[in-house]
Amino acid sequence: MPSFTPSPIIEAATLAFSGETGVPTSIGRPAPDTPYDAIVEFDFDTPVARPVIVVPSIDRQERLAAVSATAKLQSQDRFLLVTSYLTPALVEACRDLDLDAIDLSGNAFVKERKNLVFVAGRPRAVEASRSRLSMWTKRSMQVILALLVRPDLLNAGRRDAAIVANVSTGTAHTTIQTLLKRRDLVERADGTLAFANFERLLDEWVTLYPSILRPSLGLGRYRATKVDWWADLTSASSNWMLGGEAAAALLTRYLKPAVVTVYCKNDVPKELVRHGRLRPDPSGEVEFLTAPIELRPTPNLVDNVVSPVLVYADLIASGDSRNVETARMIREQFIAR
Repeated sequence: MPSFTPSPIIEAATLAFSGETGVPTSIGRPAPDTPYDAIVEFDFDTPVARPVIVVPSIDRQERLAAVSATAKLQSQDRFLLVTSYLTPALVEACRDLDLDAIDLSGNAFVKERKNLVFVAGRPRAVEASRSRLSMWTKRSMQVILALLVRPDLLNAGRRDAAIVANVSTGTAHTTIQTLLKRRDLVERADGTLAFANFERLLDEWVTLYPSILRPSLGLGRYRATKVDWWADLTSASSNWMLGGEAAAALLTRYLKPAVVTVYCKNDVPKELVRHGRLRPDPSGEVEFLTAPIELRPTPNLVDNVVSPVLVYADLIASGDSRNVETARMIREQFIAR
Protein backbone atom coordinates (compact mmCIF):
# COMPACT_ATOMS: atom_id res chain seq x y z
CA MET A 1 0.00 0.00 0.00
CA PRO A 2 1.44 3.44 -0.94
CA SER A 3 2.31 5.86 1.85
CA PHE A 4 -0.37 8.31 2.90
CA THR A 5 0.29 12.04 2.54
CA PRO A 6 -2.47 14.20 4.03
CA SER A 7 -3.63 17.37 2.33
CA PRO A 8 -1.63 20.47 3.37
CA ILE A 9 -4.81 22.16 4.57
CA ILE A 10 -5.44 19.30 7.04
CA GLU A 11 -1.87 19.46 8.33
CA ALA A 12 -2.02 23.24 8.76
CA ALA A 13 -5.44 23.21 10.42
CA THR A 14 -4.54 20.52 12.95
CA LEU A 15 -1.32 22.36 13.81
CA ALA A 16 -3.29 25.57 14.32
CA PHE A 17 -5.82 23.73 16.50
CA SER A 18 -3.11 22.20 18.67
CA GLY A 19 -1.27 25.50 18.96
CA GLU A 20 -4.45 27.32 20.03
CA THR A 21 -5.85 24.69 22.42
CA GLY A 22 -2.84 22.66 23.56
CA VAL A 23 -4.61 19.45 22.47
CA PRO A 24 -2.25 17.22 20.46
CA THR A 25 -3.56 15.83 17.16
CA SER A 26 -2.47 13.18 14.69
CA ILE A 27 -3.50 12.45 11.11
CA GLY A 28 -4.12 9.01 9.65
CA ARG A 29 -5.26 7.35 6.44
CA PRO A 30 -9.04 7.27 5.85
CA ALA A 31 -10.85 3.97 5.41
CA PRO A 32 -10.93 2.79 1.77
CA ASP A 33 -13.97 3.48 -0.40
CA THR A 34 -15.21 6.34 1.78
CA PRO A 35 -15.67 10.04 0.94
CA TYR A 36 -13.23 11.12 3.64
CA ASP A 37 -9.86 12.85 3.16
CA ALA A 38 -8.16 11.62 6.34
CA ILE A 39 -8.72 10.63 9.97
CA VAL A 40 -7.81 13.15 12.67
CA GLU A 41 -7.35 12.00 16.26
CA PHE A 42 -7.65 14.47 19.13
CA ASP A 43 -5.64 13.45 22.19
CA PHE A 44 -8.19 14.33 24.87
CA ASP A 45 -8.19 12.35 28.13
CA THR A 46 -9.97 9.74 26.05
CA PRO A 47 -8.72 10.03 22.44
CA VAL A 48 -11.34 10.95 19.86
CA ALA A 49 -11.04 10.16 16.14
CA ARG A 50 -12.98 11.91 13.40
CA PRO A 51 -13.09 11.23 9.65
CA VAL A 52 -12.29 14.44 7.77
CA ILE A 53 -14.08 16.24 4.97
CA VAL A 54 -12.14 19.13 3.42
CA VAL A 55 -14.10 22.07 2.03
CA PRO A 56 -11.55 24.71 1.05
CA SER A 57 -13.83 27.71 1.53
CA ILE A 58 -17.00 28.29 3.56
CA ASP A 59 -18.56 31.74 3.22
CA ARG A 60 -22.15 31.30 4.42
CA GLN A 61 -24.10 29.42 7.05
CA GLU A 62 -26.15 27.83 4.26
CA ARG A 63 -22.96 26.21 2.97
CA LEU A 64 -22.35 24.69 6.40
CA ALA A 65 -25.87 23.26 6.39
CA ALA A 66 -25.29 21.85 2.90
CA VAL A 67 -22.00 20.23 3.96
CA SER A 68 -23.68 18.68 6.98
CA ALA A 69 -26.65 17.42 4.95
CA THR A 70 -24.44 15.95 2.22
CA ALA A 71 -22.25 14.12 4.73
CA LYS A 72 -25.24 12.70 6.59
CA LEU A 73 -26.52 11.22 3.35
CA GLN A 74 -23.40 9.04 3.47
CA SER A 75 -23.25 8.32 7.21
CA GLN A 76 -24.83 9.49 10.46
CA ASP A 77 -21.43 9.32 12.21
CA ARG A 78 -19.81 12.56 13.34
CA PHE A 79 -17.11 13.93 11.07
CA LEU A 80 -14.66 16.83 11.13
CA LEU A 81 -14.96 19.68 8.64
CA VAL A 82 -11.61 21.25 7.73
CA THR A 83 -11.75 24.60 5.95
CA SER A 84 -9.63 27.69 5.40
CA TYR A 85 -11.45 30.12 7.68
CA LEU A 86 -14.43 30.19 10.05
CA THR A 87 -15.82 33.57 11.05
CA PRO A 88 -17.27 33.90 14.56
CA ALA A 89 -20.76 33.59 13.06
CA LEU A 90 -19.77 30.37 11.29
CA VAL A 91 -18.28 28.87 14.46
CA GLU A 92 -21.56 29.70 16.22
CA ALA A 93 -23.44 28.07 13.34
CA CYS A 94 -21.27 24.95 13.78
CA ARG A 95 -22.44 24.79 17.39
CA ASP A 96 -26.08 25.17 16.30
CA LEU A 97 -25.63 22.41 13.71
CA ASP A 98 -23.59 20.27 16.13
CA LEU A 99 -20.90 20.14 13.43
CA ASP A 100 -17.24 19.64 14.36
CA ALA A 101 -14.98 22.00 12.40
CA ILE A 102 -11.49 23.53 12.47
CA ASP A 103 -9.71 26.08 10.29
CA LEU A 104 -6.23 27.37 9.50
CA SER A 105 -6.38 30.06 12.18
CA GLY A 106 -7.21 27.87 15.17
CA ASN A 107 -10.92 28.67 15.20
CA ALA A 108 -12.82 25.52 16.09
CA PHE A 109 -15.88 23.76 17.38
CA VAL A 110 -15.23 20.19 18.52
CA LYS A 111 -17.57 18.29 20.82
CA GLU A 112 -17.34 14.78 22.26
CA ARG A 113 -19.24 13.89 25.44
CA LYS A 114 -17.59 15.90 28.22
CA ASN A 115 -15.07 17.56 25.87
CA LEU A 116 -16.08 20.82 24.22
CA VAL A 117 -13.69 23.11 22.32
CA PHE A 118 -15.05 26.46 21.10
CA VAL A 119 -12.59 28.97 19.64
CA ALA A 120 -13.76 31.97 17.61
CA GLY A 121 -12.47 35.35 16.51
CA ARG A 122 -8.92 34.43 15.53
CA PRO A 123 -7.76 36.44 12.48
CA ARG A 124 -7.53 34.85 9.07
CA ALA A 125 -4.28 32.99 8.45
CA VAL A 126 -2.45 32.63 5.15
CA GLU A 127 -4.17 29.83 3.28
CA ALA A 128 -2.07 26.69 3.16
CA SER A 129 -3.67 25.01 0.20
CA ARG A 130 -3.65 27.47 -2.65
CA SER A 131 -3.41 24.78 -5.30
CA ARG A 132 -6.52 23.05 -4.02
CA LEU A 133 -8.43 26.32 -3.69
CA SER A 134 -7.45 27.51 -7.15
CA MET A 135 -8.76 24.25 -8.56
CA TRP A 136 -12.34 25.36 -8.05
CA THR A 137 -13.22 28.01 -10.61
CA LYS A 138 -16.46 28.42 -12.54
CA ARG A 139 -14.96 26.90 -15.69
CA SER A 140 -13.25 23.99 -13.92
CA MET A 141 -16.53 23.21 -12.15
CA GLN A 142 -18.24 22.96 -15.54
CA VAL A 143 -15.60 20.47 -16.69
CA ILE A 144 -15.88 18.41 -13.51
CA LEU A 145 -19.68 18.37 -13.77
CA ALA A 146 -19.39 17.12 -17.35
CA LEU A 147 -17.12 14.30 -16.17
CA LEU A 148 -19.42 13.37 -13.27
CA VAL A 149 -22.42 13.30 -15.60
CA ARG A 150 -20.58 11.50 -18.42
CA PRO A 151 -17.61 9.47 -17.14
CA ASP A 152 -17.00 8.28 -20.71
CA LEU A 153 -15.50 11.72 -21.35
CA LEU A 154 -12.51 10.78 -19.18
CA ASN A 155 -11.18 8.73 -22.06
CA ALA A 156 -12.52 10.78 -24.92
CA GLY A 157 -10.59 13.62 -26.49
CA ARG A 158 -10.19 16.81 -24.47
CA ARG A 159 -12.12 18.60 -27.19
CA ASP A 160 -15.13 16.34 -26.56
CA ALA A 161 -15.07 17.20 -22.85
CA ALA A 162 -14.73 20.89 -23.68
CA ILE A 163 -17.76 20.84 -25.99
CA VAL A 164 -19.97 19.19 -23.35
CA ALA A 165 -18.71 21.58 -20.63
CA ASN A 166 -19.01 24.70 -22.83
CA VAL A 167 -15.38 25.67 -22.16
CA SER A 168 -12.17 25.89 -24.15
CA THR A 169 -10.13 22.78 -24.91
CA GLY A 170 -7.29 24.27 -22.85
CA THR A 171 -9.54 24.62 -19.80
CA ALA A 172 -10.70 21.02 -20.13
CA HIS A 173 -7.10 19.78 -20.43
CA THR A 174 -5.87 21.84 -17.47
CA THR A 175 -8.75 20.71 -15.26
CA ILE A 176 -8.20 17.04 -16.01
CA GLN A 177 -4.45 17.35 -15.41
CA THR A 178 -5.14 19.04 -12.07
CA LEU A 179 -7.53 16.24 -11.10
CA LEU A 180 -4.74 13.78 -11.84
CA LYS A 181 -2.29 15.75 -9.68
CA ARG A 182 -4.84 15.88 -6.86
CA ARG A 183 -5.37 12.12 -7.27
CA ASP A 184 -9.07 12.59 -7.92
CA LEU A 185 -8.34 10.73 -11.15
CA VAL A 186 -5.99 7.80 -11.58
CA GLU A 187 -4.33 6.33 -14.64
CA ARG A 188 -4.79 2.57 -15.00
CA ALA A 189 -2.14 0.17 -16.27
CA ASP A 190 -3.66 0.29 -19.75
CA GLY A 191 -3.42 4.08 -19.84
CA THR A 192 -7.12 4.82 -19.37
CA LEU A 193 -8.36 7.25 -16.72
CA ALA A 194 -10.83 6.52 -13.91
CA PHE A 195 -12.20 8.27 -10.84
CA ALA A 196 -10.19 7.50 -7.71
CA ASN A 197 -13.29 8.15 -5.61
CA PHE A 198 -16.36 9.26 -7.54
CA GLU A 199 -18.44 9.80 -4.38
CA ARG A 200 -15.88 12.12 -2.77
CA LEU A 201 -15.47 14.27 -5.88
CA LEU A 202 -19.25 14.44 -6.26
CA ASP A 203 -19.65 15.61 -2.65
CA GLU A 204 -16.96 18.27 -3.05
CA TRP A 205 -18.53 19.56 -6.27
CA VAL A 206 -22.04 19.65 -4.80
CA THR A 207 -20.83 21.52 -1.73
CA LEU A 208 -19.10 24.23 -3.78
CA TYR A 209 -21.74 24.57 -6.51
CA PRO A 210 -23.99 27.07 -4.61
CA SER A 211 -21.20 29.57 -3.99
CA ILE A 212 -18.87 29.29 -6.98
CA LEU A 213 -20.88 28.38 -10.07
CA ARG A 214 -24.63 28.64 -9.48
CA PRO A 215 -24.75 32.41 -8.70
CA SER A 216 -23.25 33.18 -12.11
CA LEU A 217 -25.95 31.23 -13.99
CA GLY A 218 -28.99 33.38 -13.21
CA LEU A 219 -31.10 34.63 -16.13
CA GLY A 220 -34.06 35.94 -14.15
CA ARG A 221 -36.92 35.03 -11.85
CA TYR A 222 -40.62 35.03 -12.71
CA ARG A 223 -43.96 34.42 -11.08
CA ALA A 224 -46.56 32.08 -12.58
CA THR A 225 -50.33 32.48 -12.48
CA LYS A 226 -50.79 28.72 -12.23
CA VAL A 227 -48.83 26.52 -9.80
CA ASP A 228 -48.46 23.46 -12.05
CA TRP A 229 -47.90 25.31 -15.33
CA TRP A 230 -44.75 23.23 -15.98
CA ALA A 231 -46.20 19.76 -15.33
CA ASP A 232 -47.39 19.04 -18.87
CA LEU A 233 -44.12 20.11 -20.52
CA THR A 234 -42.82 16.57 -20.94
CA SER A 235 -41.29 16.75 -24.42
CA ALA A 236 -37.53 16.88 -24.80
CA SER A 237 -36.04 20.24 -25.77
CA SER A 238 -32.54 21.19 -26.83
CA ASN A 239 -33.09 24.73 -25.49
CA TRP A 240 -34.23 24.08 -21.91
CA MET A 241 -34.68 21.38 -19.25
CA LEU A 242 -36.12 21.28 -15.76
CA GLY A 243 -33.85 21.09 -12.73
CA GLY A 244 -34.20 21.27 -8.97
CA GLU A 245 -37.51 20.51 -7.29
CA ALA A 246 -39.56 20.24 -10.48
CA ALA A 247 -37.15 17.69 -11.97
CA ALA A 248 -37.09 15.79 -8.67
CA ALA A 249 -40.88 15.71 -8.63
CA LEU A 250 -40.93 14.11 -12.09
CA LEU A 251 -38.20 11.61 -11.16
CA THR A 252 -39.52 10.54 -7.75
CA ARG A 253 -43.18 11.64 -7.52
CA TYR A 254 -42.26 12.66 -3.97
CA LEU A 255 -42.07 16.47 -3.98
CA LYS A 256 -44.55 19.26 -4.58
CA PRO A 257 -42.18 21.93 -5.90
CA ALA A 258 -42.09 25.32 -4.20
CA VAL A 259 -39.53 26.56 -6.73
CA VAL A 260 -39.43 25.66 -10.43
CA THR A 261 -35.89 25.69 -11.86
CA VAL A 262 -35.36 25.78 -15.62
CA TYR A 263 -31.88 25.41 -17.14
CA CYS A 264 -31.57 27.12 -20.53
CA LYS A 265 -29.19 26.79 -23.47
CA ASN A 266 -29.30 30.52 -24.16
CA ASP A 267 -31.87 33.08 -23.03
CA VAL A 268 -35.17 32.60 -21.21
CA PRO A 269 -37.37 30.65 -23.66
CA LYS A 270 -40.23 32.87 -24.81
CA GLU A 271 -42.46 29.84 -25.36
CA LEU A 272 -42.23 28.98 -21.66
CA VAL A 273 -43.02 32.54 -20.64
CA ARG A 274 -46.13 32.41 -22.84
CA HIS A 275 -47.13 28.92 -21.77
CA GLY A 276 -46.88 29.66 -18.05
CA ARG A 277 -48.10 33.26 -18.34
CA LEU A 278 -44.98 34.21 -16.43
CA ARG A 279 -44.31 37.72 -15.18
CA PRO A 280 -40.87 39.05 -14.14
CA ASP A 281 -40.54 39.12 -10.35
CA PRO A 282 -37.21 39.15 -8.44
CA SER A 283 -38.79 37.05 -5.67
CA GLY A 284 -40.78 34.80 -8.02
CA GLU A 285 -40.93 31.03 -7.63
CA VAL A 286 -39.71 30.33 -11.19
CA GLU A 287 -35.95 30.66 -11.77
CA PHE A 288 -34.23 30.49 -15.13
CA LEU A 289 -30.54 29.55 -15.15
CA THR A 290 -27.97 29.13 -17.91
CA ALA A 291 -27.16 25.44 -18.29
CA PRO A 292 -23.58 24.91 -17.04
CA ILE A 293 -23.05 22.02 -19.46
CA GLU A 294 -24.62 20.70 -22.64
CA LEU A 295 -28.33 19.92 -22.32
CA ARG A 296 -29.14 16.33 -23.25
CA PRO A 297 -31.59 13.73 -21.94
CA THR A 298 -30.33 11.03 -19.60
CA PRO A 299 -30.99 7.54 -21.03
CA ASN A 300 -33.99 5.79 -19.44
CA LEU A 301 -35.11 8.88 -17.53
CA VAL A 302 -37.65 11.63 -18.11
CA ASP A 303 -36.68 13.45 -21.29
CA ASN A 304 -37.09 17.05 -20.09
CA VAL A 305 -34.97 16.98 -16.91
CA VAL A 306 -31.27 17.71 -16.50
CA SER A 307 -28.79 15.12 -15.22
CA PRO A 308 -29.60 13.67 -11.77
CA VAL A 309 -26.22 15.02 -10.59
CA LEU A 310 -27.40 18.60 -11.21
CA VAL A 311 -30.85 17.89 -9.75
CA TYR A 312 -29.16 16.49 -6.64
CA ALA A 313 -26.94 19.58 -6.33
CA ASP A 314 -29.94 21.92 -6.60
CA LEU A 315 -31.80 20.08 -3.84
CA ILE A 316 -28.81 20.06 -1.47
CA ALA A 317 -28.18 23.77 -2.16
CA SER A 318 -31.70 24.64 -1.02
CA GLY A 319 -31.02 23.39 2.52
CA ASP A 320 -34.70 22.41 2.86
CA SER A 321 -35.14 19.20 4.87
CA ARG A 322 -37.68 17.66 2.48
CA ASN A 323 -35.46 18.51 -0.47
CA VAL A 324 -32.48 16.91 1.26
CA GLU A 325 -34.50 13.74 1.83
CA THR A 326 -35.47 13.74 -1.85
CA ALA A 327 -31.80 14.30 -2.72
CA ARG A 328 -31.00 11.08 -0.87
CA MET A 329 -33.53 9.25 -3.06
CA ILE A 330 -32.09 10.79 -6.24
CA ARG A 331 -28.56 9.78 -5.27
CA GLU A 332 -29.49 6.22 -4.33
CA GLN A 333 -31.71 5.58 -7.35
CA PHE A 334 -30.01 7.52 -10.14
CA ILE A 335 -26.42 8.40 -9.19
CA ALA A 336 -25.11 5.59 -6.92
CA ARG A 337 -22.13 3.82 -8.48
